[in-house]
Amino acid sequence: MAALVLSGCGEARVERPNGGEQWNRWARAVEARFPLADGQGHGPDVGSEEWSRALQQKLGIVDAQGHGPDIGSAEWRSAVEEKLP
Repeated sequence: MAALVLSGCGEARVERPNGGEQWNRWARAVEARFPLADGQGHGPDVGSEEWSRALQQKLGIVDAQGHGPDIGSAEWRSAVEEKLP
């Protein structure tokens, strides 16, 4: 199911938050599957550093000390995709 999130996004290089259209497409696809906003427009901007940190916290990608893969890395994106409903 996670493969659907990356449909059309390509894997040519790792993008960082706000790192280009490839990252933005991926982030919007993730947000569509796992929204962080409250439905009234409140929440971090999709694809931003704040959004990325909120997403990894909510999905449990970081340990109790807040350590996990570097945001935007291939390892981080894989960890996100594995946790998506």
